[in-house]
Amino acid sequence: MDVERFRRIVRAFSDDPEDIDLKRGKLLVQVRDELIEAELSSSPRGVMVTENGDRLAAESWVVRRLARLPQLADRICSHDESPPHFVAPAGDLVGHEEFASEADGFHREDIAAAVADTLGSQIPGTTSVWYLTSDAGDGKTSLINHVAVEQARAYKRKETDWLLVPIPLGGRTFLRFDDVVVAALVNRLRFQLLYYDAFLELVRLGVLVPAFDGFEEMIIEGSSGEAVSALGQLVNNLNSGGSVLVAARKAYFEYLSFRSQARLFDAIGKNDVAFGRMSLRRWDRKHFVEYGRKRGLDRPEALYEKVAASSLGNDHALLTRAFLVRRLVDVAKEEDGSDLSELLGRIGQRPQDYFLEFINAIVEREAREKWIDKSGESPQPLLTVDEHHRLLSMVAHEMWLSSTDDLKTDEVGFVAEMFTEEGEKSPAVARQIQERLKQHALLIRTGGDRLGFDHEHFRLFYLGFALGHALVKGDVSAVKAALDVATMPRVAVDQAASCVHREGDSDAAVALLQRLATPQLPASFVRENCGALTAAVIDGRVGSRTAASHMNFPKDALRGRSLSGLTISDSHFSPTSIKETRLVDCRFVRCSFERLDGAPKKISGTGMDKCDVKSIVDDDVELYAPEQIRRRLVSYGFAIEDGPATHQSDHAATGEMSDDLKIVQRALRVFSRATGVNEKTMQTRLGVKFNRFRKEILPRLLDAGVLEELPYVGKGNQHRFGIAVPMRRIEDAMEQSRGELGRFVDAFGTGDAMSGSGPS
Repeated sequence: MDVERFRRIVRAFSDDPEDIDLKRGKLLVQVRDELIEAELSSSPRGVMVTENGDRLAAESWVVRRLARLPQLADRICSHDESPPHFVAPAGDLVGHEEFASEADGFHREDIAAAVADTLGSQIPGTTSVWYLTSDAGDGKTSLINHVAVEQARAYKRKETDWLLVPIPLGGRTFLRFDDVVVAALVNRLRFQLLYYDAFLELVRLGVLVPAFDGFEEMIIEGSSGEAVSALGQLVNNLNSGGSVLVAARKAYFEYLSFRSQARLFDAIGKNDVAFGRMSLRRWDRKHFVEYGRKRGLDRPEALYEKVAASSLGNDHALLTRAFLVRRLVDVAKEEDGSDLSELLGRIGQRPQDYFLEFINAIVEREAREKWIDKSGESPQPLLTVDEHHRLLSMVAHEMWLSSTDDLKTDEVGFVAEMFTEEGEKSPAVARQIQERLKQHALLIRTGGDRLGFDHEHFRLFYLGFALGHALVKGDVSAVKAALDVATMPRVAVDQAASCVHREGDSDAAVALLQRLATPQLPASFVRENCGALTAAVIDGRVGSRTAASHMNFPKDALRGRSLSGLTISDSHFSPTSIKETRLVDCRFVRCSFERLDGAPKKISGTGMDKCDVKSIVDDDVELYAPEQIRRRLVSYGFAIEDGPATHQSDHAATGEMSDDLKIVQRALRVFSRATGVNEKTMQTRLGVKFNRFRKEILPRLLDAGVLEELPYVGKGNQHRFGIAVPMRRIEDAMEQSRGELGRFVDAFGTGDAMSGSGPS
């Protein structure tokens, strides 16, 4: 470490960054109200610091004296306990594009060990961003906490020199990393010794790796993009150093759209950044049995076989999703065999509502065995099962309105008081409900005096339960209040629709949503949530006609839906996958679609009238030209009315993209995994088309300023390239290209492309 870097780091820890005396080999600085004096000297290892007779390398002195990381390791061990009965999941590791080894991309039996090994391998001069991906409930949070605690223990044993710091984000849309980092350190870990700037310096040094958990909004396309900008700013501040772990449903580079990638890529600037992915696989029989044994189950194999032999099968979520396996084992340990058989039979009869039936089993046990009123002559259940659901839905609703994942115990008590007043419960019963709610089987202590749901899926289930019952009752004010908070998660939307299907009138629910959406401004959350709920309520209905207008449909609103007899007009669709979608006798009028991904499962009798589809992604190619889009939509089965005119002078006339532009798209997507790419890496990705790219296409991209040559550092002699323009300009140029490379290159010389305003 040189003197200037040492000065910068000490300034980040100082109470007054401008009040540092670093002259004539002396250091005088005030840190946390303590005046520190030390002597500096030089050695082949860099700056050395001598304080009270102890001489240490500058980096070691910063870690021990200023940062006090051994104390942070103690805090992680005591406040972030490793999940009990942890079972290491299997997974897949896809390494950085530029630094991949032959082993990258292969299966890992113990992904927890792979996470620790990978994060501990720093790439000099490059910021490493790793995505930990899986569906909700597959164990991302448990894995992060387990690795963090094991790493802290290894640090205390002096077996490693870095720590993993879990930073829960809770999927919040609007956030500032400096706020959430300091909140995680101070409020959660009770570690008050780091400013945000000092935290960044330690990440650059490689001694801290932040693990941001619940960062879902960074990949929601069509949103305002604040979360993406926050990550981009963080990576920018790291200045080509350190590592970051991001737990999310999907890695951003898995999207084929340049527009979605641009939100993060353009915020990074000219720093060297490489991206990789560690994805969790769902549990199999081995993991299930291992967990059952750790829980003390006598014959976990028999339980697995019993569930697998039922109508559910061995790939059902009850056997493969970690948080549901835990609950299934709870039920198996407390229920006799007949009760479990009854539960499996009920789930098998209604597989689409398996989650409801499973929660019913947990709540029924609470109502029957634990929530008992013994104040009278004979013991009686305090609440019915339906009342349990209602009470928990009120808790989830209050969390949603408060934009938080947990509540203080007195706030939970207030919700219970509201419930007992509405239910006209006696004072004795009301007091018992308030006390017992704090120990409910589906609620846990999240720290201090706060309570949250045992898993995010339970909270979203009950949020949907509350919203669905408000729709069934026609409670306009309650529905509007819930829809006006933020974008409603799909789990909650689907559960709300299920409530309507079971207990209400779908037509009345859609009419209520239409009444709420019509007067709203275009950017309103109400419009967006009304669109999502309308699609969910209509999903699966056959033989009816429904109309909706002036709604916004959020990301993937059409994914997996089966819609029949639905007419949507004057509405906007955020990017949505239609790979598993069925559209029968539907009509879209004057609607705009940001992007459609993949070929649909079935399109029959469905038309588009005066609609604007910005782009289509299919077969690893993104189409922009109206003629290309129209042709692809017709091939899917859409009837296009009043479509765009056809130009006969280029590839767009046939609806095809030129081979050269397809090669360009493939080449540019290499940069979504690393900001700088060596020529050999591009050759690997392009295969037999690389020679054509190098000889005919690359010179044109360099001349137009799309790509630039970067200094190559490494063995041998090869070229290295980076993107020289913002990614959003590439998206704009693709839209203007109409399928031809010449128009794509020429777009970078036009005023529209230069300003980033898009095509005229």
